Amino acid sequence: MVHPNQEPAVIAGQGTIALEVLNQVPLVDALVVPVGGGGMVAGIAITIKALKPSVKVYAAEPSNADDCYQSKLKGKLM
Repeated sequence: MVHPNQEPAVIAGQGTIALEVLNQVPLVDALVVPVGGGGMVAGIAITIKALKPSVKVYAAEPSNADDCYQSKLKGKLM
């Protein structure tokens, strides 16, 4: 099984979303990216920061499905 948020090649592939954003919106200054397991937001953040470090990247999740937020609060994966 290829794990979608722990496999470097998958995360890198998800980073190509940032390339599409930069091609379509060259003056982008911030991105709001949905976070689930973290792979997509990681790939996008790594790519966009490498190409345009000034862009802010915000991870977002629904308040009633806030696994990432709870993990950060508790210092462990939830």
